[in-house]
Amino acid sequence: MPEFEVEVNAEDPTVSELCLMYWATDVDGSFSFTVKALSEQFEQPAHKVSKIVSESCYARSSSRYCNQCNRGFIYKTRSEWTSGHRFTPTRCRACVEAEKQRLEAEQKKAEAAMKAAICEQFKVTERESPVRAEKLDLPVALTLAALFEDGEEVSGGVTVPVIERGNPLTPTSDLDFKLLEALIDQGILQLHPSSTPDAFLWKEDGALDDQHYPMLASYHLRGVGDVEIRLREYLKELSQVISRDNWPEHWVEQFSDFWFDLAVSECKAYLVHMLKRHGFDFTPGQRTEEVFRHALRWYSIGQMYYFIWRAARDSAAYAARERVTAKQAANSAITRISGDVDRAYAQGWDVSVFRRDSRLPQSTISHILFSRALQLEDALAYSPVDLPVRRAGLELAWEKIDFTAFERLIFQLVVETEGYENVDWLMHTNAADHGRDVSAVRLRKDPLSGHSSQRVAIQCKHWLSRAIRDIDASQAIVSISHWDSPPFDVLVLATSGRFTSDAIAWIERHNSRGQRPIVEVWNDARLEFLLNDRPHLIRTFGLR
Repeated sequence: MPEFEVEVNAEDPTVSELCLMYWATDVDGSFSFTVKALSEQFEQPAHKVSKIVSESCYARSSSRYCNQCNRGFIYKTRSEWTSGHRFTPTRCRACVEAEKQRLEAEQKKAEAAMKAAICEQFKVTERESPVRAEKLDLPVALTLAALFEDGEEVSGGVTVPVIERGNPLTPTSDLDFKLLEALIDQGILQLHPSSTPDAFLWKEDGALDDQHYPMLASYHLRGVGDVEIRLREYLKELSQVISRDNWPEHWVEQFSDFWFDLAVSECKAYLVHMLKRHGFDFTPGQRTEEVFRHALRWYSIGQMYYFIWRAARDSAAYAARERVTAKQAANSAITRISGDVDRAYAQGWDVSVFRRDSRLPQSTISHILFSRALQLEDALAYSPVDLPVRRAGLELAWEKIDFTAFERLIFQLVVETEGYENVDWLMHTNAADHGRDVSAVRLRKDPLSGHSSQRVAIQCKHWLSRAIRDIDASQAIVSISHWDSPPFDVLVLATSGRFTSDAIAWIERHNSRGQRPIVEVWNDARLEFLLNDRPHLIRTFGLR
């Protein structure tokens, strides 16, 4: 029995003969004629023989057949037949295509059932309490604007999924999720039935679960009437109060916390961006959050960009120099930022304000807050602690008190702080002898090692005209060393001003030697931060 049953669709008898001879086989299954012999006999170039045959006929095998329909496989050229020796399919193309169409039909049927379940459970309903912008919290009101104002991100009053937005909602996905959850939990955002099935969890029996993926779903606004009309009414009301001059009182109270959340998110996004440019993957954690929140009390977002840019550059150099892993190099960046920020404030650096990187586009909510609500010309240079508009910042009027009042303030601060005992106010102000102004016992509680204590001396320097130098720090060490019964473990230099870079370097070298006493520094920024949590002291001493 011949190996192939040939079906010729050519009218030219010469071509028909070529096709039959091309697929002719001997008893052992080998081809009766070589392509070269056929080329010579039919006066065609060898490379055209297979092309003519493939266009004019097909050959069905009698030994290789589909396991599903039991019909022989079809071949167009000998090379297809030869390759079948290495890999023989189990089904023919017709059966494969039929199976594909069947699966696609089943998938469409399943998707239709899912969509029907979604439409049934998440119908667009009317609520008697429409959303009023001035009644919402500031983050909620502005997040709604960010979700719905951009025409490219909204269709008929319904949002596209956050993950599909062309412009980012917020600088980072964790803030996206936090704000979305707040809107959903308060019932302000409603799931729209146009959401894709992928946005929901499904039970094993195909039933719709109660949970969904917030970043994958589409939403509409709670209210009365058509969803597009609801949206227009909300945005109209928002436009009347969005300018900072028109804010409701509770927005003013919430602004600082919201700005810090957004500013931290901006810094996280920029840190990830800069490290990625150096080839490092980085996921911000709690430590990153704490460092940025601490630094943003002193510096604007644009100034933090400087510290981030510097840390990313130095981390890349560290990786190349020390041959450390990419993860270790990336993780070192936040430590560098923390150290640089503290040194910069202590030494009074003139920190540049970086501009926004065009490769890291501004989020929609940042644009709404900075450009529309605050109407800032340079949002990255702005910090709420520097603007006394309807909310006091952290800066204190140190010039309103004298040396004695400054020492009394430090004494009162220590007395009221948990963990300090036996607080004494010693010496006279500007004493010429050993310069110990306040002393105390600092108690430390360790759950593993038990309690311990340190004798602490605090020298108060109300210096507004100049910074503390390295020689001043050295003299303070010498003067405190005379008190040796018993000696002090810690010397705190508390000033209403700052320290020079040489002073900071000298103190760091002294502390690295492990000699007693260890020196700690409390500059104006540190004291302002501490006193901000004790407003009664600020009022008592008239510092604001």
